[in-house]
Amino acid sequence: MGNRVEIENIEEKRRAVGIEDVVLREDIRGLVAGDLVKPTLLTGPPAFAAETVLVRITSIRGPAFRGKLVRKPVSTGLSRLGAGSPVAFTAAHIHSLPSGRETDER
Repeated sequence: MGNRVEIENIEEKRRAVGIEDVVLREDIRGLVAGDLVKPTLLTGPPAFAAETVLVRITSIRGPAFRGKLVRKPVSTGLSRLGAGSPVAFTAAHIHSLPSGRETDER
């Protein structure tokens, strides 16, 4: 079945070093289906990879987000994923929101 893909819990990492990103948290509360977000995908051994990817949200139900990759990851460890691959995540997994050109990819 291949390597399992996990999503980095960036909120937990930020809290561990004393960072509270209030602005990002507020922006996340305003997200709707169709918006773009950037989580970081991780794979475990033997081929470790970490890549921040662009995901278009397809649905939000309470704390659960679902979306699809906008483009294929470049990391070898994530090579089995392609544009349109489904991604399930929570607000704690959202690394950032895109800015500039990335937001024009609709």
